[in-house]
Amino acid sequence: MKKKNLLENSVFAGGLIGIIVLLNILGLSAFKRLDLTKEGQYTLSEVSKEAVADLEDQLTIKAYFSRDLPAPYSTNARYVRDLLDEYYNASDGKLSYEFLDPLSQESEKDKEKRKEVRKDIFGRSIREQTDMERELQSEGIQPVEVRVNEGDNLEVKRVYMGISLRYGDEQESIPVVTDTSKLEYDLTTLIRKMSRTKIPVIGLITGREGLDPRKDLSNLMGLLKQQYELRQLDLEKDPKIPEDVDAILVTGPKEAFTPEESKTMEDFIHAGHAAAFLLDPVRVDLQTTEYTELHHGLDGLLADLGVKIVPGVLLDADCAQINVTEQRGFMRIQRPIRYPFLPTVEKLDQNKPLLHGLSNIIFPFTSALEILPKDGVTSDVLVQSSDKSWTQALPLDLNPLQRWPATINFDGPHPMVVALSKAVDEKKKDEEAGPQWRVLVMGTSAIIQNQFMSESSKALALNLVDWLVLDQAMFQIRSRGLAEAPIKEISDVHRNVIKYGNIIGIPLLFVIFGIIRWRMRERKRRLVASMAGGA
Repeated sequence: MKKKNLLENSVFAGGLIGIIVLLNILGLSAFKRLDLTKEGQYTLSEVSKEAVADLEDQLTIKAYFSRDLPAPYSTNARYVRDLLDEYYNASDGKLSYEFLDPLSQESEKDKEKRKEVRKDIFGRSIREQTDMERELQSEGIQPVEVRVNEGDNLEVKRVYMGISLRYGDEQESIPVVTDTSKLEYDLTTLIRKMSRTKIPVIGLITGREGLDPRKDLSNLMGLLKQQYELRQLDLEKDPKIPEDVDAILVTGPKEAFTPEESKTMEDFIHAGHAAAFLLDPVRVDLQTTEYTELHHGLDGLLADLGVKIVPGVLLDADCAQINVTEQRGFMRIQRPIRYPFLPTVEKLDQNKPLLHGLSNIIFPFTSALEILPKDGVTSDVLVQSSDKSWTQALPLDLNPLQRWPATINFDGPHPMVVALSKAVDEKKKDEEAGPQWRVLVMGTSAIIQNQFMSESSKALALNLVDWLVLDQAMFQIRSRGLAEAPIKEISDVHRNVIKYGNIIGIPLLFVIFGIIRWRMRERKRRLVASMAGGA
């Protein structure tokens, strides 16, 4: 009887092992992943699939990753390989990729060059570059130094973790991949950039002592250059906006534009183009809390479009904190202070494509906006302040330690970002309807300045530019991973049930399960014994 049971168990175990081996063999040719994240964070987005499916030429991707990378870079390499597999499967053969270890690609001549190390005049070890290193450098791939544990020693190694893309005569690269959270966005951005027949042109209106693109907006400019052609336009020097410009950005002028310059922008918009106006009421020095009042001179133009900037500054009880240094005796301490001049919008309307996945955005030193209804113009309030907001006329007291009144006349919510558009009325004649246009108005430009820009505000700014040029495909992929997932508030009773359920309930279930199993085994043992006695 024991031999029979042993044989049956052996056959069952052998069959189970065979099934597992067979499934693994089948899995080698059938690539599939199950993504259980809320936003499908590890699933290739539709815009990425369309980007590679619509390619007219062959796209070649080379991923250069050194072998035996230490954690966490080893998992990054696996993620890159899986992601490129998904791009390949979606491309219908229009994309090919290689996953290469640069060291394994070196020739015998390169290996000899690595051995020829000499000292420079400062005693540093140097050697001649290998052919592979020069090739990688030409493709924009740079080595990085990482710390690696080798036995009991901590060593610094030069490794490669970059991606090169080639499409026709175009070549782009991601020099170093240390964070994979935005890798799909970066890859899809480069693929779309290389495969576009026409790159949209964004005109940045400069002059009037506005923000310096290289100093104040360098982060945003670097991101926009990945997808658009940027041009700086000074209307004081050249009163015309080139016809091939698709949209203009007006950011934080200090002095008012002249009526002629305002008319130039108005004609550009009514000719069927797009514009974004990010206009500040004040420019603030955070170190001294001193401010300068700004004048843009565009009230008439904005009123004609359908919006008004309310004079003064918008304050909100839902605001960000700043650290304030206080002198207490011989000690200087820092403590966080809520600062109503930095309104914070934690929850944005997720039903609007421009805002999907975005949350917790600060709008520093902003003005409130007011909608002016206009025939044929559609207005959409994208972002507004909380109910506990109010406007304050100039002059301002920006001291974060000031005593706020016990009662404030809250008159919120107030619009802070407004989208205006005019669509062609098909029922009217073309000459009566006029061309369609798009305009975005925001009561602050600080949101796009380097010192205030966060990941969420960066995504919002890029989404708004995409909206202006009718390129909304990247909204979904850009906001992945930015939405916060706060823990829901529960009652004390519910909390105690969960707490003591974990402490007492789960161990008790194991005890009950053990008792049941013990009783079942005892009953089976007695049954076997009685059958043996009867025999």
